[in-house]
Amino acid sequence: MSRRRGITETALLVATLLSGASADTQAGTNEAQVKAAFVYNFLKFVAWPEGTFKRPNDALVVAMVGDGPTAEATERLLAHKQVGERPLVLRHLKWDEPLTGVHAVLVNERDAKKLRRILEETASGGILSIGEGAEFATRGGVIALLVEERMVRFDIDTDAAVAARLKVSSKLLALTRIVRSSRNHAGDRP
Repeated sequence: MSRRRGITETALLVATLLSGASADTQAGTNEAQVKAAFVYNFLKFVAWPEGTFKRPNDALVVAMVGDGPTAEATERLLAHKQVGERPLVLRHLKWDEPLTGVHAVLVNERDAKKLRRILEETASGGILSIGEGAEFATRGGVIALLVEERMVRFDIDTDAAVAARLKVSSKLLALTRIVRSSRNHAGDRP
C-alpha cells in the first residue's frame, strides 16, 4: 500500500472513530472493540520526546495494567500491528511494576492508590497514559475513554501530555474535549 493511501485511510478511520463511535453492538462491534480501535489510533497521533527511539523501526512498547474487556480487545487488536515502521510490543504489568521501557500504558485500574502510583510514574516519563472513565484525565492521565449517550468518546488532559513531554496531534485535539487535571492541587489528587 502506498504511503499516501495509508495516510488517507488512517485519516478516514480516525475521523470516523473519533467523531463518536457507537458503543452499541452495531455491525458486530462492541464497546471494548471500539475503545481498542481508539487506543490504536491514539498511538498514531502522539509524538514521543526526541531521543525516545534510537531507530525509526524500534518497537513501540504498550503496557497493559489491569484486566477487563477493553484490555482484552486492545491486546487482540494490537497483536502483530505497527505504527508507521514501529512494531507494537505488548507487555502485561502489575500496578506496582516499573514502566521502564514503556511508551504507552493502558490502565484498567480504579483503586485510587494504585492509579496514583501509575500516573506519577507516567507524569514525566514520556509515557502516554490511557484509561477509562471521565475521572482518568482529571486525575492526571493523558487520555480518558468514556461513554456518553451510548457513544465512545475521549478527553485529553493537555497539561498531562505536556508534563509527559508528549506532543498530541492537533488533528486529535480537534476531536476531543480538553480537560485539565488536578495534578497541581495535592488535595484533589486520587
